[in-house]
Amino acid sequence: MEYGGQSIWAVLVTIGVIVLASAMIYGLLRNRNRTVTEKVVTERATKEIYRQEDRDAT
Repeated sequence: MEYGGQSIWAVLVTIGVIVLASAMIYGLLRNRNRTVTEKVVTERATKEIYRQEDRDAT
């Protein structure tokens, strides 16, 4: 009966690793395919946020 608990944990850990790896792969593939326009928009928004933070800090 003792081995039942250990095997359940082994299955849960294995499933957790598979889910985590799948999520990471999905995220990498999704972000890799951004267009030039999307990259420019992201850069502009990031710079604007940095400017706002600099104004608020002073």
